Amino acid sequence: MDNKYENIVPWNGANDTGRDVRLKLERNFSRVAANFFELADKDAELEDWINAIVEELKNFLRKDRPDATEYLLKLFGGAWFGEFVDGLIAGKGAGIFPDGRGQFERLEVRGSLSVLDLIINQIQGMESDYSFTEIGKIKSVEDLGENTYRLSIEKRTDFDFMKFQDNDVCFSIINTLLTGGSDYYTSWMRILTTNAQENSITVVLYPDSEVPGGTNYPPLAGYNVTRRGNSTLPEAGGFNERAQSWMISSREGRIMFLANVFKPILEDYNYSISIGRFPRTKALEKLPISENETGVMAQTVIAEKFYQLDHNGDVIPNKVDRGAWSLETAQSGAPYRLVQHELAKPSGSEYTLLEQHTVYHLGCKWGCLSDKTTDEPKWNSPSWGLLEGDSRYSLQLSLSGGEAFVIGGVDEVISGRIYFGTTDITDDVMADDATEVEWFRNSGNVPADNLWTPEYVDGNRLAIHIDNGNQHGVGSDFGFVSKSVIFTCRVFFPVNGRLEKVDMNLGFDIV
Repeated sequence: MDNKYENIVPWNGANDTGRDVRLKLERNFSRVAANFFELADKDAELEDWINAIVEELKNFLRKDRPDATEYLLKLFGGAWFGEFVDGLIAGKGAGIFPDGRGQFERLEVRGSLSVLDLIINQIQGMESDYSFTEIGKIKSVEDLGENTYRLSIEKRTDFDFMKFQDNDVCFSIINTLLTGGSDYYTSWMRILTTNAQENSITVVLYPDSEVPGGTNYPPLAGYNVTRRGNSTLPEAGGFNERAQSWMISSREGRIMFLANVFKPILEDYNYSISIGRFPRTKALEKLPISENETGVMAQTVIAEKFYQLDHNGDVIPNKVDRGAWSLETAQSGAPYRLVQHELAKPSGSEYTLLEQHTVYHLGCKWGCLSDKTTDEPKWNSPSWGLLEGDSRYSLQLSLSGGEAFVIGGVDEVISGRIYFGTTDITDDVMADDATEVEWFRNSGNVPADNLWTPEYVDGNRLAIHIDNGNQHGVGSDFGFVSKSVIFTCRVFFPVNGRLEKVDMNLGFDIV
């Protein structure tokens, strides 16, 4: 094929007739014509080339229109769909990265979703009810008549088999509101038989009178069925573990552990644990608690620590009765306790009493004031405080020879004893150097009474000798001029930083 064409440059001179240009054009066109005749002989070969190119183009995916392939498409650099921006918070669109990571606006799975590690948003919500027992999705429903149905349970994996057993009390909640329907009801049923090979169960519906709400409904394909209990009653002393289940209900507003559930309608004893809104039980009728209040209700509570508040939010201390006090217990591994919580503030520490052990000793009830103390509970112990019993201090005076005597023959000893309630604390009080004892005489003769001084017996300040004399006794005119003499004793003694006073009068009268 001759492709050597002549270059045509027109001459624009005054005598130019264009003959050179015409000759060059004729020669170029002659070469073009010869080329066409040459190509005409190669039409078949050219057609084969064109067909081969067309076939080769079929192996490439189009970028200008929709296309498809029946073979594996490998995208080693990843893929973006739509307008893609990387990011969980401000991102948009969809994208798949070479490391296998993908981002999407929404992922809809018609079958099952299997993951090794599920990381979710820190804030999540839950609607309806969650049952932590056997559960299965109803694949199909076959009506066998007389309120009996065969339910085929969908397999989530090839090795997934339903775990239901005979006599299980089951229910299924049907809700078609989100799909434009108007159905919202619960179907209650009892399993008659199970078929592991077919992965199916045969159930019978409970009568309307035996279900909550008073109306029962048939099951529906596409909805979950779960166990609430089991109708098999255990033998005396036995236990049916399938008659219990955990449930979380956002609809009822509580977390429940149900026990001994043998039928759809729950009894008060079925609520083994309830956290959240209180269920409607007879116990609420006896307490100032409504169904809208929240709290914890349980058949048994075992706790190491228990704190109670009053209506003002103040802590009510827990009083632990430890019975009769003993030194052996105080020195053991379970001593008497006073548990407080210290709250540090700029103005100083504040202490809240959380727990106080109490004991009985000397006919009184005492509260521990010093944690793990080994002190004996008594009137002046800084480690114990009197909670119940007579806490009054008193002084008792007595005469050694009785109250009968003759004029001029007085020879008596007045003795005093100090009591805390009914407990004699004289020795403890008098052993304290800070204790002060005062004695006074009142005979009506003021000058003589001012000169009177007590005569202690053997150095005991609570025992004085009384005779007929003026200096230490009733006075020489007693029985003649003075018909009555009163002796007064006063004792001042410290108790835990404060000063207590007791006194008593003792009179000598002549009738």
